[in-house]
This record gives sequence, C-alpha cells and structure tokens, in this order.
Amino acid sequence: MVFRPSKQPLHNNIATTTVPSLRVYNHIMTKKFPLYTLFSLILMGLISACNEDSENFVADGDYSNCTVSSFSLAKDDSVLTGLDSVYFSIDLVNAVIFNADSLPKGTKTDKLIVKIGTSSARGCDLTFRRCDVPRDTTISYIDSPNDSINFADGPVKMLITSYDGQSKREYTIKVNVHQVETDTLYWDKASCRKLPSALSAPKAQKTVEFQGKIYCLTATDAQASVAVTADPFANNWTDSSATLPDGADVSSFTATADAFYILDSNGTLYKSADALTWAATDCKMNYIYGGYESTVLGARKDADGWKHLTYPASNESAIPSGCPVSGTSPMMVYETKWSASPLAMFVGGCDANGTLVGSTWAYDGNIWAKISTRDIDEREGVTLIPYFALRVNKATWRVTERTVLLAVGGRYETSSGNVVSKQVYASYDQGLNWDEASSYLQLPDYIPDFAGAQAIVVNTELNENTPRSTDAWTSFSGNNLPVWANPVPLTRTSRVSAPINEWECPYIYLFGGESADGSLHDTVWRGVIRRFTFKPLY
Repeated sequence: MVFRPSKQPLHNNIATTTVPSLRVYNHIMTKKFPLYTLFSLILMGLISACNEDSENFVADGDYSNCTVSSFSLAKDDSVLTGLDSVYFSIDLVNAVIFNADSLPKGTKTDKLIVKIGTSSARGCDLTFRRCDVPRDTTISYIDSPNDSINFADGPVKMLITSYDGQSKREYTIKVNVHQVETDTLYWDKASCRKLPSALSAPKAQKTVEFQGKIYCLTATDAQASVAVTADPFANNWTDSSATLPDGADVSSFTATADAFYILDSNGTLYKSADALTWAATDCKMNYIYGGYESTVLGARKDADGWKHLTYPASNESAIPSGCPVSGTSPMMVYETKWSASPLAMFVGGCDANGTLVGSTWAYDGNIWAKISTRDIDEREGVTLIPYFALRVNKATWRVTERTVLLAVGGRYETSSGNVVSKQVYASYDQGLNWDEASSYLQLPDYIPDFAGAQAIVVNTELNENTPRSTDAWTSFSGNNLPVWANPVPLTRTSRVSAPINEWECPYIYLFGGESADGSLHDTVWRGVIRRFTFKPLY
C-alpha cells in the first residue's frame, strides 16, 4: 500500500442545524451616504477582509445602520480555554450570527458574556430565556454589556436600532456545541460485520490491496475463498473459490504492483494474476515482508545464516543484527520528499535469535536499516495503520491535521505465556519515534484483543445524503474524548473557493486478527475520526 497524505479539507458538525458555507461579498451600492455612514461601511469592509483570513467573516451590505461589525465571547477559562478566540460568522444577508466550528461536546453555554460591535447603533437589545425564569428576558447590551447570556435554551434574539431610530433589524445568535465527541477515533455507526467469505467458518485470513481493489483471502483446511471489492463502504464483495498450493501459508499472502504471491509449507514462492489459481516459482523464502513496487521482499535461512532477498530480481544480502525475520507488521510503502525512491517500512517482529523486537525497519530499494529511535514494546503481529490525528490550536481555534502512524495490537511474551493486546502506539514522524497513543486514539473495550490483523484505509466520497451505515453493519458507541486536545503548531490549512457538496472521508477497515489461542476473529471493524464525516467548513 502506497500512502500519500490526502488534501481533504477540515470538517465540522453543527449541533442543531447545518449552516451553509457563505462566501464573502463586499458590495458598495450606488446610493449616497453621509460621511460617517460611508466611513462605517468602509471600516466594515476592512474588518470583513481581515476576517476572511481568520475564518470570522462578515457578509456586508446596506442595512440602514443596523449592521453588526463584530461578535465574540468574553474570556472565561472556567467554561473553555480560549473561549474568546472562538470565531463567529456574521451573515448580514440572513441576519444570523453563529460559530461555524462548534464548541466541544459538554461546553456550558448558560452563562456567557458577549462582545458586540455595531455601526453607530442607538439600541442593542438581547432577548433570551434565563436559566431560573420560565419566560423570555430582554436586556440592553449598551446599558449592561457585562450581563451573562443564556444560550443553552436555544438561539438568542438581538434587536439593533439604527443611530437615527428610524430602522430596526433582528438577528439570531447561535452558539453551537457538538453533540458528539468529534476528534476521537470512533468505531460506531458501521463498526462490525463478518469477514467477506463464501466459507461459513474460515480458520485463516489475509487481506491485501491490489490495483485499487481489496482482496480478502479466507481458508479452511480444505477450501479457500477470495472476496474482492473496490468499495468496502457499500459492502459490495464478489466471492470466488480459490485453489491454493498444498500447505499454503495464508498469512504470507502478499500483493505487489502486478501480481499476488504466497508461500507453501516448504517455503516455495507461488505467483498468481488473480489470487485464484497459482503457479510455483523457482524462489524459496521462509518469510515474506511484503510487496515493494513489482518486487517481493523476503527472508530466507541458509546454511550460512539469514539473508534478505527479492523476487523476481533475486538480490541477496545478509540480514543485519536485530532485524526481524518473521512476525512483522504488514509492510507499508510511502513516498517522501527526502528520497528519490519509495520507502518500505514495518514495525515489530521476531529476529533471527527468536527475540521479539519493537523497532521500525525500512528499505529504500537498496539498503535495509533500523530507523526508529524510540520503539514500541516488543511484540509480533502488530497492525500498522497510516492515518490522521486532529488537534486544535486554541490561539486561532483552527482544527488541523497531522499524519500519524498507528501501531495496534500484537502478541508478546509474559511469564504465563503469550498474550495479545489492542494497545495503540502512535508515531508522528513516520516511525522514528513511538509513544503510547492518546486515549482518544485507543480502541474501545468492545473490540477484542488481537494479533495479526490487517488495516486498510479507504477514502470514501461523502455528501450530505450519504448514509453512514448499512444493514450489514452493527452499531456501537465509541470512546469518549477525555480531554480537549492540546494545541499544536499549525501544519497545513485547507481553503475552498466554492461551496462543498462532496468530500473524501478516510475510513479504516480492520480485517480479522487472532486471539491468544490462535483462533481467527471472523470480523471486519470500521473506524473513522468523526469530524471527517462532517461536511467541511472551508
């Protein structure tokens, strides 16, 4: 699998209603204005231009001096750190003021102090329902600017009276709060189904990507099935019977750019064009790491020791000390701006001495090397997932993405025997340094511990009408985000020049895996960071 970070825009969900994206229009009409009125309009135009860069924008127009030039919440760390940095959009066309990027779930909005800027307004009255009074209350913002406002019982109405008292306009103010934890890795809505297979009780499975499709190989002692799809989101699988080599090792099933490969019990490498029928090659391997472009990378034990080798161009070299010769994670191939060739990498495994390792090893088309400085705990059968993590910069209240590698599960040794786990490790520097992942990236309790699963990330085109689940999937709730994510430096931003109707959402599909006793988990789990399923803001 070649991993390239996507350029998808950031995402959001409004608590009650979805407010369409607005484009900024600065329009000066042909009507003549008094000098002070014209100055106000020019000032608003400047504010609007600045706000376009900072996500707090104003759609300007002529409303007889009943315009609102700015709106924000006062600082209150007891409610939310950076509350005064939350940006509000001012829609002068529809007279609506709202925070397009909703506040975190659970944010209290019953006692908020607001800051309102108007253009020479005589009156600014706010109508809302007080928490302790079962009726609406109206206060004058001009007379009592420090009174707290209750937004928890619905939108607040704001009546602006022009400087000459001749015109009035009512605005609706919404403080939106997420109803779900947005930035946690969520395994609900469509979380679990059985492995796609024509076999009723498969004992082994391996899933790979090949030429834009997903191939799931399942087998019993006597039968094998290959299920294929280009769209796992819709569960459109085509099942076919397969004839595997005698004693085929299903866990060695691998795809390169142009063929499939598998090992038999004697280490003979077999090749196939469709994963259904197989032909033996003249190559012997003890272990397959994975496919690197059109080449298979593997390991073989000879009389003079372990060797790395490739097929079809069989280049051999002695395996460096500490490099795993079995039990590695599925190999991932990705491109970097620092290398002319793709880089293949895996994490964990068992070395030539039978010792479990937690290091990351990589291959650049010529040289093998250990690249990790800080490893995961020693284990084999780890699942490697290239994905994204979301953080919030509270200085600008901008949600940003960072690419992340997740190392999940695996088998390790204890004094009482082998144990499997679903613990998640994260690396933000392509496997150089690993740490235990934050709690909002950990797997929920209802996913069992496992080793030897495969994870494939597939971008799905979503729109507002896309169903997020189907009857074939079982719904579960996911982990809660325990703490609002800490701010991190801005990475990349996303700007869209037109309203967004469709967007890419990266779903993780987790196939199979084994329990501690070696029995197969006959399941596919689907996970996603929830914010990616929301319509992008910009």
